[in-house]
Amino acid sequence: MNYGPLISVVIPAFNRQDTISYCLDSVLSQTYQNLEVIVVDDCSSDGTVSFVNGHPDGRVRCIVLEKKSGAQGARNRGIREAKSDWIAFHDSDDEWLPDKLEKQARVLANADYDPWNFLYSNAYCLDKARGDKRVITLPVVEGENQYSTLLRAPAPLFPTMLASKKALEKIGYLDEQVPSFQEWDTSIRLAKYCRVRHQKEPLMIYHIGSGDSISGNRAKKVEGWHYIITKYENDTKSLCGEKAWLNLNLKLLEMCLELGLKEYFDRYQSNVDAPSGYPLRLRYLMLCRKCRVRPENMAYRLGRKIFWFLDFSEQ
Repeated sequence: MNYGPLISVVIPAFNRQDTISYCLDSVLSQTYQNLEVIVVDDCSSDGTVSFVNGHPDGRVRCIVLEKKSGAQGARNRGIREAKSDWIAFHDSDDEWLPDKLEKQARVLANADYDPWNFLYSNAYCLDKARGDKRVITLPVVEGENQYSTLLRAPAPLFPTMLASKKALEKIGYLDEQVPSFQEWDTSIRLAKYCRVRHQKEPLMIYHIGSGDSISGNRAKKVEGWHYIITKYENDTKSLCGEKAWLNLNLKLLEMCLELGLKEYFDRYQSNVDAPSGYPLRLRYLMLCRKCRVRPENMAYRLGRKIFWFLDFSEQ
């Protein structure tokens, strides 16, 4: 497919000399060829910059940041430097399927290239160590007025996302303070102004265990979730209700337990105060039990039998 607008592919990179080659290959072998590739290096200390600068394809350029800015800072620099009206995000350790951009460009064409659309798709997950490849079926968010839907739970992955530069400028670019779940924050903000378009077909391959990343940092994972739900607390409560807000906090506590971060559980449990729904009460008590902490901030009691089962004594 050789027609359609120029698409700028923005790739943040930090010490990715071992993965950047297959990432770039997956972009440059796209069936949609009207593209430019902007690799924004976040102060790498390996051979990432040398590899990108030495790439023979003239559509590839490398921007080296003067100081470490994180993935979001790198993406923002790439957006600002982009020559195109359309931005496709990619990660330097993942791959696109060959027709990823072509299929998304067709969706844009059918929408008359309306800049108030942003796209994402399902993905494959590849664990090379286990030799396992499976489909990641992301939550389906489709249509206009999806801001409140995305407040409830994350959906897109960055390497599946395509948005207009106009929309990204409208939201004031990407939040550079969010520690993780950065695509969740970005999609929430885009959904305030854009129609969301979901493609069921997997269009990229997400690599597990390809090096240091946010997804592998347990503390950043829970800090990012907490940052986002706190950032949108008022909107979540007003648009989705108190129960939705509580569920997000319970998910945070559950995540702390799954990752073995008891200190974070202790820090965040005060956000869950006197939930009113019985199933949620019991779920929270079970979380406390698993982590061997007392639900000191709870303003209710469920009965002696349940407390005996959970090994809590009544006060």
